[in-house]
Amino acid sequence: MLPTPERCCGCSACFAVCPKQAIKMKPDVEGFLQPVIDAALCVHCGLCEKVCPVLHPGSNRMPLSVYAVKDKDDDLRMKSSSGGVFTLLAREILKKGGIVYGAGWEKPAWRVVHKSAENEEELDDLRGSKYVQSDMGDTFRVVKKQLDSGRQVLFSGCPCQVAGLKLFLQKPYDNLLCADLICHGVPSPFVFDRCKNVIQANSAQSGEIKRISFRQKHAFGWKRFALSFAFANGSAYLQPLDQDPFLRGFLSELYSRLSCHECPFRELRSGSDITLADYWNVQQRFADMDDDKGVSLVLANSSTGLEWFNRSSSGYEALPSTYQHARDVNPSLWRSVAPSSRRGKFFCCFRAHPEQVQYLICACRRWPWWRTSGHWGKDRFRKCGVIR
Repeated sequence: MLPTPERCCGCSACFAVCPKQAIKMKPDVEGFLQPVIDAALCVHCGLCEKVCPVLHPGSNRMPLSVYAVKDKDDDLRMKSSSGGVFTLLAREILKKGGIVYGAGWEKPAWRVVHKSAENEEELDDLRGSKYVQSDMGDTFRVVKKQLDSGRQVLFSGCPCQVAGLKLFLQKPYDNLLCADLICHGVPSPFVFDRCKNVIQANSAQSGEIKRISFRQKHAFGWKRFALSFAFANGSAYLQPLDQDPFLRGFLSELYSRLSCHECPFRELRSGSDITLADYWNVQQRFADMDDDKGVSLVLANSSTGLEWFNRSSSGYEALPSTYQHARDVNPSLWRSVAPSSRRGKFFCCFRAHPEQVQYLICACRRWPWWRTSGHWGKDRFRKCGVIR
């Protein structure tokens, strides 16, 4: 039996492995993809259970090496979420005639999906964090075909997605490099989509969306990154993490996937070759590296990961660190965060009043924002049922 919806991570390995196409990934009431089994097609072969990473979690691991890293190209680093290491690894793969998989945008809906890149232009879409879980589609099956053909593949994704792919493949491949990230959790695609619609509908920002960035650094720096939208008419939306409603709600644990709050893939359990993240508080250990443009925390977890990291060494500056310090500066490496006590209330009200998404986020956060935000008045929150 597959995990309950509360435990499912949405990796889609079960969907990809089903020989009868009896499993479809469909959004639940919160917007998270869940496997739905067609009983009429299911032959009870058990393959879906065999490849489920929640049912078959990996073991805790220690990395071979830990580094603080930043790309020597400042322009590229400013386009990246942290220090630009993903791009350096991807370029090495592309030089070898390989292919790169990661989270990108499906346009014009601006939906996050897993997709491939075979050149520098396509790689640009995979660069940068996407604070929505990607729809994997047929990616696992396509990756397997590429690997079986002998092509070098870099697969990047959340730890659960990497774990799902590794189980789906059912055997190791020498031509596969898996890179995951230290994941805080994945927020609801429904919530982001509504926030996006509100931003786009604003008269000052109306028009076709040209670019979305969850980690824009130019305005406020790396440590105070911003959500930004660029529109075809030249207008823009730009708010830092402590002011944008979507980012504030996400970081307040209001609408992450439930399984993220008890994630079984922390402590490097995904089986990835290399783990990439932000080296927060880097100034405490490597003050000279901190220019507020981004520094990556890199954990080489296998000889394959270390080999590819070393191949790209001409493009970065790196200083060795320790696993303990990595745990200290990025606690999501080893622990999950509890959901907000108002999570259930938020989704109950959001389903009834999705058009009020920004007001609901503000009202349901850990402290009562409405007391100091006059333009988000109490009457709105009472109307939505958040306060009485």
